[in-house]
Amino acid sequence: MNKKVLFIGDIHGLSEWDQIAKNGLKQFYEIVFLGDYVDSFYVKTGEQLYNLNNLCTFIRKNKNNKVTALLGNHDYAYIHNIDSISGKQYMHAYEYKKIFDDNKDLFQMAWGYTNLITKKYTLATHAGITSKFYKEHIESNMEESEMIHDVLNRLQDYKEMMWRVGRMRGGYGTPGPLWTDYLELIDDPYPGINQVFGHTPNFPRLDHFGDDFIACIDSRGNSKVESMIISL
Repeated sequence: MNKKVLFIGDIHGLSEWDQIAKNGLKQFYEIVFLGDYVDSFYVKTGEQLYNLNNLCTFIRKNKNNKVTALLGNHDYAYIHNIDSISGKQYMHAYEYKKIFDDNKDLFQMAWGYTNLITKKYTLATHAGITSKFYKEHIESNMEESEMIHDVLNRLQDYKEMMWRVGRMRGGYGTPGPLWTDYLELIDDPYPGINQVFGHTPNFPRLDHFGDDFIACIDSRGNSKVESMIISL
Protein backbone atom coordinates (compact mmCIF):
# COMPACT_ATOMS: atom_id res chain seq x y z
CA MET A 1 0.00 0.00 0.00
CA ASN A 2 1.33 3.44 -0.95
CA LYS A 3 2.01 6.17 1.60
CA LYS A 4 0.10 9.41 1.03
CA VAL A 5 2.09 12.47 1.99
CA LEU A 6 0.89 16.06 2.13
CA PHE A 7 3.75 18.39 1.21
CA ILE A 8 3.24 22.04 2.18
CA GLY A 9 5.36 24.59 0.34
CA ASP A 10 6.92 27.85 1.46
CA ILE A 11 4.75 29.57 4.09
CA HIS A 12 6.58 32.93 4.39
CA GLY A 13 4.60 34.16 7.37
CA LEU A 14 1.14 33.21 6.13
CA SER A 15 -1.39 31.44 8.36
CA GLU A 16 -3.34 29.35 5.84
CA TRP A 17 -0.98 26.41 6.40
CA ASP A 18 -3.02 25.75 9.55
CA GLN A 19 -6.20 24.63 7.79
CA ILE A 20 -4.28 22.75 5.10
CA ALA A 21 -2.34 20.77 7.71
CA LYS A 22 -5.34 20.07 9.94
CA ASN A 23 -7.30 18.76 6.95
CA GLY A 24 -4.33 16.55 6.15
CA LEU A 25 -4.33 15.06 9.63
CA LYS A 26 -8.02 14.27 9.30
CA GLN A 27 -7.19 12.29 6.16
CA PHE A 28 -4.34 10.47 7.98
CA TYR A 29 -1.72 11.87 5.62
CA GLU A 30 1.88 12.25 6.68
CA ILE A 31 2.75 15.95 6.52
CA VAL A 32 6.04 17.50 5.42
CA PHE A 33 6.58 21.28 5.54
CA LEU A 34 9.19 22.31 2.97
CA GLY A 35 10.67 25.30 4.82
CA ASP A 36 10.81 29.12 4.55
CA TYR A 37 8.41 29.99 7.34
CA VAL A 38 9.22 33.71 7.54
CA ASP A 39 10.14 36.86 5.53
CA SER A 40 6.86 37.78 3.87
CA PHE A 41 6.37 40.93 1.85
CA TYR A 42 2.63 40.76 2.56
CA VAL A 43 2.34 39.96 6.28
CA LYS A 44 3.29 42.24 9.19
CA THR A 45 6.20 41.08 11.31
CA GLY A 46 4.12 40.64 14.47
CA GLU A 47 1.76 38.33 12.65
CA GLN A 48 4.67 36.37 11.19
CA LEU A 49 6.13 35.82 14.65
CA TYR A 50 2.72 34.71 15.90
CA ASN A 51 2.32 32.28 12.98
CA LEU A 52 5.80 30.85 13.51
CA ASN A 53 5.05 30.20 17.18
CA ASN A 54 1.75 28.56 16.19
CA LEU A 55 3.55 26.39 13.67
CA CYS A 56 6.03 25.20 16.29
CA THR A 57 3.19 24.40 18.69
CA PHE A 58 1.39 22.44 15.98
CA ILE A 59 4.48 20.44 15.00
CA ARG A 60 5.36 19.61 18.59
CA LYS A 61 1.80 18.51 19.33
CA ASN A 62 1.61 16.30 16.24
CA LYS A 63 5.10 14.82 15.93
CA ASN A 64 3.66 11.40 16.71
CA ASN A 65 1.30 11.86 13.74
CA LYS A 66 4.35 12.05 11.48
CA VAL A 67 4.54 15.80 10.94
CA THR A 68 7.97 16.92 9.72
CA ALA A 69 9.31 20.46 9.28
CA LEU A 70 12.26 21.07 6.96
CA LEU A 71 14.55 24.07 7.03
CA GLY A 72 14.50 26.67 4.26
CA ASN A 73 17.19 29.18 3.37
CA HIS A 74 15.32 32.01 5.15
CA ASP A 75 15.05 29.97 8.35
CA TYR A 76 18.67 28.85 8.15
CA ALA A 77 19.80 32.48 7.75
CA TYR A 78 18.29 33.45 11.11
CA ILE A 79 19.57 30.36 12.90
CA HIS A 80 23.15 30.86 11.69
CA ASN A 81 23.23 34.69 11.57
CA ILE A 82 23.68 34.86 7.80
CA ASP A 83 22.96 38.22 6.18
CA SER A 84 22.92 37.39 2.47
CA ILE A 85 19.18 36.73 2.14
CA SER A 86 16.58 38.88 0.39
CA GLY A 87 13.80 40.25 2.58
CA LYS A 88 15.55 39.47 5.86
CA GLN A 89 13.92 41.40 8.70
CA TYR A 90 16.94 42.61 10.61
CA MET A 91 14.94 44.52 13.20
CA HIS A 92 13.40 41.26 14.39
CA ALA A 93 16.24 38.83 13.65
CA TYR A 94 16.82 38.13 17.34
CA GLU A 95 13.15 37.20 17.86
CA TYR A 96 13.09 34.84 14.88
CA LYS A 97 16.36 33.23 15.91
CA LYS A 98 15.13 32.70 19.45
CA ILE A 99 12.01 30.87 18.25
CA PHE A 100 14.06 28.63 15.96
CA ASP A 101 16.69 27.99 18.66
CA ASP A 102 14.05 27.20 21.30
CA ASN A 103 12.49 24.68 18.89
CA LYS A 104 15.62 23.35 17.24
CA ASP A 105 14.51 19.75 17.73
CA LEU A 106 11.49 20.33 15.45
CA PHE A 107 13.40 21.25 12.29
CA GLN A 108 15.61 19.19 10.00
CA MET A 109 17.30 19.48 6.64
CA ALA A 110 15.71 16.57 4.78
CA TRP A 111 13.03 13.89 4.78
CA GLY A 112 13.20 10.56 2.97
CA TYR A 113 11.02 7.54 2.34
CA THR A 114 11.60 4.24 0.54
CA ASN A 115 8.59 2.31 -0.74
CA LEU A 116 8.93 -1.20 0.73
CA ILE A 117 7.55 -2.85 -2.42
CA THR A 118 8.98 -0.82 -5.28
CA LYS A 119 12.13 0.22 -3.33
CA LYS A 120 11.73 3.70 -4.84
CA TYR A 121 13.30 6.41 -2.71
CA THR A 122 11.78 9.87 -2.37
CA LEU A 123 13.80 12.78 -0.97
CA ALA A 124 12.30 16.05 0.26
CA THR A 125 14.43 19.13 0.93
CA HIS A 126 13.76 22.84 0.68
CA ALA A 127 15.38 23.29 -2.73
CA GLY A 128 16.50 19.85 -3.99
CA ILE A 129 19.92 18.38 -4.71
CA THR A 130 21.73 17.98 -8.00
CA SER A 131 23.80 14.99 -9.07
CA LYS A 132 26.94 17.11 -8.81
CA PHE A 133 26.15 18.12 -5.23
CA TYR A 134 25.65 14.47 -4.30
CA LYS A 135 29.02 13.49 -5.78
CA GLU A 136 30.90 16.41 -4.25
CA HIS A 137 29.37 16.58 -0.78
CA ILE A 138 27.13 13.64 0.14
CA GLU A 139 28.80 10.55 -1.25
CA SER A 140 32.06 11.11 0.63
CA ASN A 141 30.19 11.73 3.92
CA MET A 142 27.80 8.79 3.69
CA GLU A 143 28.26 6.14 6.34
CA GLU A 144 27.18 2.51 6.10
CA SER A 145 23.40 2.02 5.73
CA GLU A 146 22.75 5.79 5.58
CA MET A 147 20.41 7.37 3.05
CA ILE A 148 20.77 10.84 1.56
CA HIS A 149 18.41 12.43 4.10
CA ASP A 150 20.38 10.85 6.96
CA VAL A 151 23.58 12.55 5.78
CA LEU A 152 21.91 15.91 5.27
CA ASN A 153 20.30 15.82 8.72
CA ARG A 154 23.49 14.72 10.45
CA LEU A 155 25.47 17.53 8.84
CA GLN A 156 22.77 20.20 8.72
CA ASP A 157 24.76 22.69 10.81
CA TYR A 158 27.74 22.42 8.46
CA LYS A 159 27.19 25.76 6.71
CA GLU A 160 29.95 25.27 4.17
CA MET A 161 28.01 22.31 2.80
CA MET A 162 24.42 23.48 3.15
CA TRP A 163 24.69 27.18 2.31
CA ARG A 164 25.91 26.82 -1.25
CA VAL A 165 24.42 29.17 -3.84
CA GLY A 166 24.58 28.39 -7.55
CA ARG A 167 24.76 30.78 -10.50
CA MET A 168 20.98 30.93 -10.97
CA ARG A 169 20.68 32.61 -7.55
CA GLY A 170 23.69 34.89 -7.83
CA GLY A 171 26.38 32.59 -6.45
CA TYR A 172 28.91 30.26 -7.99
CA GLY A 173 29.79 26.60 -7.91
CA THR A 174 27.46 23.77 -6.94
CA PRO A 175 24.17 24.77 -5.24
CA GLY A 176 23.06 22.99 -2.07
CA PRO A 177 19.72 21.79 -0.62
CA LEU A 178 18.78 25.28 0.61
CA TRP A 179 19.49 27.15 -2.62
CA THR A 180 19.21 24.93 -5.71
CA ASP A 181 17.04 26.60 -8.33
CA TYR A 182 14.45 24.51 -10.19
CA LEU A 183 16.29 25.03 -13.48
CA GLU A 184 19.59 23.92 -11.92
CA LEU A 185 17.93 20.77 -10.62
CA ILE A 186 16.26 19.70 -13.87
CA ASP A 187 19.54 20.39 -15.67
CA ASP A 188 21.42 17.99 -13.37
CA PRO A 189 18.97 15.78 -11.40
CA TYR A 190 20.28 13.06 -9.15
CA PRO A 191 19.11 9.94 -11.03
CA GLY A 192 17.02 7.08 -9.69
CA ILE A 193 15.11 8.94 -6.99
CA ASN A 194 12.07 11.18 -6.67
CA GLN A 195 12.53 14.67 -5.28
CA VAL A 196 10.09 17.10 -3.66
CA PHE A 197 11.01 20.69 -2.86
CA GLY A 198 9.79 24.30 -2.76
CA HIS A 199 12.02 27.39 -2.97
CA THR A 200 11.58 28.33 -6.64
CA PRO A 201 8.59 30.66 -7.22
CA ASN A 202 6.48 28.67 -9.63
CA PHE A 203 3.11 27.11 -10.08
CA PRO A 204 3.09 23.76 -8.21
CA ARG A 205 4.20 21.16 -10.71
CA LEU A 206 5.14 17.52 -10.89
CA ASP A 207 7.36 16.48 -13.81
CA HIS A 208 8.30 12.94 -14.74
CA PHE A 209 11.74 11.97 -16.01
CA GLY A 210 11.51 8.31 -16.88
CA ASP A 211 10.70 6.46 -13.64
CA ASP A 212 11.58 9.47 -11.49
CA PHE A 213 9.55 12.54 -10.66
CA ILE A 214 10.41 16.03 -9.51
CA ALA A 215 7.76 18.02 -7.64
CA CYS A 216 8.15 21.76 -7.07
CA ILE A 217 5.61 23.08 -4.56
CA ASP A 218 5.75 26.83 -4.20
CA SER A 219 3.68 29.81 -5.30
CA ARG A 220 4.65 32.46 -7.84
CA GLY A 221 4.77 34.97 -5.01
CA ASN A 222 4.61 35.03 -1.23
CA SER A 223 0.86 35.60 -1.10
CA LYS A 224 -0.38 32.01 -1.04
CA VAL A 225 0.55 28.70 0.58
CA GLU A 226 0.61 25.85 -1.92
CA SER A 227 0.47 22.14 -1.15
CA MET A 228 0.38 18.79 -2.93
CA ILE A 229 -0.68 15.29 -1.90
CA ILE A 230 1.62 12.66 -3.40
CA SER A 231 1.23 8.91 -3.23
CA LEU A 232 4.64 7.27 -2.74
